[in-house]
Order: sequence, then C-alpha cells, then structure tokens
Amino acid sequence: MTVSRLFPNKMAVTMALFWVSLVLSIIGSNASGEFNILHSPDSLKFTGSGKTSESLLKEIFSAALGLSVEENSEWKGMYVVDPFNTPEAVVEIYIDGVSSLGHTGLKTKTYPLIVDEYEPDTYQGVKHRIKQRFTNGGNKIVNIKLTDVDELKKNIFGDAKKPKPTKLSLMHLKYNVEEDYHFLNELASLQAITTKIENGGIVPDNMIDFYNLRFRTLHPLCDFHGPNSPQTKEAKKLLGEAIDQLNKAFIKAYDGSVLVTLVTTDVAHTRRAIRSAPAAGPDGKSAPEYEWQTKEFKAENETDDSYSSEYPAIFNIILWFAIVIIFSLIAIVYALMDMDPGRDSIIYRMTSTRMKKDN
Repeated sequence: MTVSRLFPNKMAVTMALFWVSLVLSIIGSNASGEFNILHSPDSLKFTGSGKTSESLLKEIFSAALGLSVEENSEWKGMYVVDPFNTPEAVVEIYIDGVSSLGHTGLKTKTYPLIVDEYEPDTYQGVKHRIKQRFTNGGNKIVNIKLTDVDELKKNIFGDAKKPKPTKLSLMHLKYNVEEDYHFLNELASLQAITTKIENGGIVPDNMIDFYNLRFRTLHPLCDFHGPNSPQTKEAKKLLGEAIDQLNKAFIKAYDGSVLVTLVTTDVAHTRRAIRSAPAAGPDGKSAPEYEWQTKEFKAENETDDSYSSEYPAIFNIILWFAIVIIFSLIAIVYALMDMDPGRDSIIYRMTSTRMKKDN
C-alpha cells in the first residue's frame, strides 16, 4: 500500500499544519519589546540592529560584567573590546506592559526584543553568577519593584527619610484618578532613587554590582486612558525624563564604568484589583503629590489581589493550547468527512466484516 493511501487527504493535513503554524506565529509576534542601551563604557561596543531574546539578556549582562556564560548565542550586537576593564555595574530598568516608550527624547541604541519569557529570570541568573564568582559577598545586587515600599526602604533608603522628588507640572494626569495616582507615585520613587544616588548613595568599590528596577504602573494607565491618549503621552514623556536623570546619576556615580539598559515588553499582564486612590489627604487637601505609600495602603492592595503572579503565564498557556486543539480538531473532522471508507483508509479495510477467502 502506498503512502498516499494512508494519508489520502493531503489538503486537510496541510490545512491543520497551517493553522498550528499560524497560532504559534501569533503567539510569538504578540509578545514583543525593545532592548535599549542608555550608556555603555568604552570597554563594550554595541553594533548592528539584530533582534535578541529576553531569555538571553542574562547572558549579555554576564558577558558585559566579565562573568562566565552558560548559553551560546548568535546575537552579534555586543563586543567586549577590553576584557580587563569591564563595567563595574549593570543597570536594567524594566518597563512592564508596553513595547516601547516611543519618542521621549532618550538617546539610546535600540534592538528589537523577542519576549520568550513571561516571568524573566534575568535577575536570578545574573545574581547566581555574581555570587559564584564573589563568594565573600560585598556586591550590590538590587532587585526592586518600585511599587514595593519595603524593598525601597531595605535596598535604597534604609532608615533614612525618602528624599523629596522634583515637583511636576502636570497638564493631563490627575492625582484623583487611580491609575494616574499610582503611576505618579511610582515615578516619584524613581526620582527619589535618582536623588539618593546623586547625594552619594553609591560609592564604587571595584566590586561588580547589578541593579534591576521594575516599573509596573504605566501599563494600567495606558489601558485606562488609551495608548494614544494625551495622558499616556504625558506619562511616557515624564518617565523618559526620569529615566534620563537616573542614567546620568549612575554614570556620575560609577565614573562612566556602568552599563545602563532599558527593557520594554508588551506581554499582557493582568490588571490587579486595587482600591481607589484617596481623593484627599488627612489635611483635607488633594491627594499628596509625592506620597510615600504606607504599609496599610499596601496591605489593602494585597488583600484585593485575587490573582497570583503565575496567572498570566497559566492563562496564556491554556488559551493558546485550547486554540491549537480546536483548529486541529476541525481539520481532522473535515478530513474524515471527505474520506471514502472503501478506498482511502487501511482502518476500514482491516476491520471489514467481509473477510477474503482463499480460492
């Protein structure tokens, strides 16, 4: 029996493969972002414009710091020009939920980013390699979600009072709008970190350091107002200016021996249910412009949070797996409907009630 008898309907098989490929391509193209170089020392050279993957960022950062890497990559965007003068620190500013900040005035070297991890392990990977290399410790390894008060106090401010950030002149954003309030509060934390660094909060000690700062509130603001709204454009502009100031502060603190990067991704994150921002402060005035979130307010947010951090990944896995299964089932049903039982299938021949007899 020929192969064509076993697989009679080639069109149906081809259609099934087409749908599977289409769904997988949608998954890959739906998650994208940018990897931006804000500053790099002379010992590193960034060239070209080829795509890189989020799963390879830990290899890029490790190679930049002179650490061993575990995975080979064909990406040719970075070259270590002087392996004896690698940067003393790497900074990753991670912006959740947007593929790009757009035209914010930041001078960057930009590479398209393939987002192949829903929960990137860049920080843990680099941290593990630094600790393997420097067993005596002493390295500054900081991972901060800018919405987390305890992390900021522990890793940046300690027992000191949070510096007062620069006063903003707002045109479209409002403090009595929940999404705007949380964005501006997180922006104030980023500005406060900049002020802390400018005031001598970082002293180089010839020990390599790694900073991961995660900004999370731009995504819900964009969802609420719309990606092309005046509020979103103003938010991106303010964030771009704050990142530029932070970049300059790190450059000055490390005397240029620092790699400062910006990562943006548009992976869909579930908006978490949080209580509305207070419309007025205890003094009866409008909500404080740069209020340091209290532990009580943070506790309320966590109480209303009905989704775990793994929810987006689980949801996407189930959703796209179900879509693949549905389209594959449709293709199989279509092929069976067009099948001739007497001619096409070996199954019908082997299970036929008419048995052949020898003459």
